[in-house]
Amino acid sequence: MESFDLPTLDGLHLVPGLCEGVCLGAKAFAGFPFRNKSMAVHIQNPHENRKVEDIAQEMVGKRTFIGWPFLQEGLVTAVSDSLFKYEKLVLVPGTLAKVVSNPHSHQSLSHWKGKAERIETLYSKRCGVITVQIRTLRDGHAR
Repeated sequence: MESFDLPTLDGLHLVPGLCEGVCLGAKAFAGFPFRNKSMAVHIQNPHENRKVEDIAQEMVGKRTFIGWPFLQEGLVTAVSDSLFKYEKLVLVPGTLAKVVSNPHSHQSLSHWKGKAERIETLYSKRCGVITVQIRTLRDGHAR
């Protein structure tokens, strides 16, 4: 076994006492050492009273940030609710794309519900984010 020598102070001196802002007694945080103060974030839905089709009309084809808390820029390709997936499609060549609703298949419906539940659970348990029940999802891909 090799011996380990602690580093020297080289002209520095120790300052006795506690750092400014330390919490003691009843104000002390559980556990030691603590890293950061904890917080819970409550998300308000800015699209609460809007139709999913209107949200899709506004957002599909636009850039947005996805994957919170580690954000990446992405492009919204569709917006979906528990019954339909809303996508912009060109129905007649040479005309503008329109939002079209496509019903979910039985398999994609269970996939949608599972994805919404996973998002709610992940953000509430792991990230300290309180969400309302998820009623719409944005589909997209990172750029």
